[in-house]
Amino acid sequence: MSRRNRAQVRLSPNNVRRQWRQARAEADLDWVTPHTFRRTVATLTKEEIDTKSAAAQLGHSSEEVTDTYYIAKPVQVPDVSGILERLGSHPSPRGPGKVVR
Repeated sequence: MSRRNRAQVRLSPNNVRRQWRQARAEADLDWVTPHTFRRTVATLTKEEIDTKSAAAQLGHSSEEVTDTYYIAKPVQVPDVSGILERLGSHPSPRGPGKVVR
């Protein structure tokens, strides 16, 4: 299968892949893949509209696949800063670096 560029010139899949690799390398984005783009589109669409729209944009017939594999989940951890602060403020009776159990 070939694609056409803006000038309506046919591009072979190999040329498209080569140009994709070159563009990523020039932008120092070697880690970006087509899947990365799809996940980004799904996540942004879900945040701005909803999961159903994100699934439709990616061509999924089910929102479940989109939600499970494409929409990034927020990473939230409990605030344990108070516990960590206490670690540095009370010396261990067993000496430096020793943990009391």
